[in-house]
Amino acid sequence: MADTVVLTIKHIVKTDGICGGDPRIAGTRLTVHSIIGQLQSGATIDDLLDGYAHIPLTRAQIHAALAYYYDHQVEIDDLLAAEDAAFQEAIREAEEVRAALSTGERFITAADAAKRLDLSPGSQQVAHLCREGKLDCRKVANRWFVTLASVDAYAASNRNPGPKPG
Repeated sequence: MADTVVLTIKHIVKTDGICGGDPRIAGTRLTVHSIIGQLQSGATIDDLLDGYAHIPLTRAQIHAALAYYYDHQVEIDDLLAAEDAAFQEAIREAEEVRAALSTGERFITAADAAKRLDLSPGSQQVAHLCREGKLDCRKVANRWFVTLASVDAYAASNRNPGPKPG
């Protein structure tokens, strides 16, 4: 009686800590879902071979990614959906920032405001000043933006940063 050897898909690996542990082409950071997403968006295998000539990517690797996809379609479709959702969220945040800051007033980031005020950029001091109304701020997409005029006015004021007495 002959022994049967079960072969796994050559060229595809998963490694904790590399590409989030997602399946990828061995020896690269090119994920299966990236390849599949490009193919689903209209790229051809030849387009991928040309676009990743620096790797160099082979037809066998692309076909291995396709084989992995067909064996694990739900997993890869979920990764593509999560990637698309993150992309759509980034677009929404960019549009929200653009709309909120289109008043004609000059805004700077909270980190830039902290530098101008000689505060620690990693601290929450600027956010605290925004919440207290001491700086003219807009919180957009979980980021603080501060008007340059309010930063300059606060810097020129007789401010007394630090703990309050008593």
